Amino acid sequence: MEELKLKISGMSCQMCVKTIKNLLSELEGVINVDIDLEAGLGIITYDEKILNEEEILKNEAFELYPAEKLAN
Repeated sequence: MEELKLKISGMSCQMCVKTIKNLLSELEGVINVDIDLEAGLGIITYDEKILNEEEILKNEAFELYPAEKLAN
């Protein structure tokens, strides 16, 4: 299990959070998606045997809401 920590831009409401969570949850290998709207942060827990950071960052969620990887 790995964690990807992100700074996410463009979120303004809980619907934004829900959209990101729904889109990421569709990816095989995503275990959990935790988003802090006020801080603009996200932590995606995933199975590194199935999925990698690059595949996560290519998800449609981050076309809608640009994200930048934070140091772990």
